[in-house]
Amino acid sequence: MSAPMAAAVLALFVAIGLGIDGVRAAQGLAGADAIAEEAARAAGQALDVTQLRGGRVAVDPVAAVASARSYLAQAGADGSAEIVDPQRIRVEARLTRPTILLGIIGRAEIVSTGTAEALLVADPTGGGTP
Repeated sequence: MSAPMAAAVLALFVAIGLGIDGVRAAQGLAGADAIAEEAARAAGQALDVTQLRGGRVAVDPVAAVASARSYLAQAGADGSAEIVDPQRIRVEARLTRPTILLGIIGRAEIVSTGTAEALLVADPTGGGTP
């Protein structure tokens, strides 16, 4: 095999690796966003009962963060959750996936990050149907 042919084959493998692993990176971003959104929704379900009795909507900070972290763990993601204010939760999800072909040139993994917020709002109609 000649040197130009070897270089061409290597360049072809790199191009294929970029294509395959590029698609996996895009899928990772979409997945991380979806996981962050669902974790924020899970956290938003942890309402503070004392505040509800007073007519205000607020999350229980400890339970909300625990719910978000539990969802992240079940989804196979790392991340964090924070209570921005009593009605807003922010979640960041990080997914780490191995590369398929880019490991050949030293890129062993792809890290994708997604962020989402859940905002609690009270239902002014009382939530019932007429």
